[in-house]
Amino acid sequence: MKNIIMILFLGLLVSCDPGYTIYIRNKSQNNLYVETDRAIENRLVSKRGPICDSIISKKVGSSNLKELYKVNKNQNILLFSYLGAPNSDYFPYKSVKIIKNSDTIKIDKNNLIQKITKGKNSNYYINID
Repeated sequence: MKNIIMILFLGLLVSCDPGYTIYIRNKSQNNLYVETDRAIENRLVSKRGPICDSIISKKVGSSNLKELYKVNKNQNILLFSYLGAPNSDYFPYKSVKIIKNSDTIKIDKNNLIQKITKGKNSNYYINID
């Protein structure tokens, strides 16, 4: 009986992989726009619930495969989440453009790690001032 309990316990430990979430945080005094090459909703494990609804409500444009989202001042938008720790091996977009006034910041798998900062829990942020 002890062996069965130990096997179940080890199975739970192995199957509970920690994950992380990356948000774009608009800390500026102006609205900004986020352009992705696929819809953010398609990058989420669950397509239901308040997170997805809030992302859809922020969508302001679509052309071919690119989607455009509005992020109001002092608001966040969930970009994606994944298992493990953030690294450049997993980036579900070809690129992401953050458009603020006349400036554009491009995020891709080559510069993602340099752009994120650790927040509380397993949250990471791309801060736009």
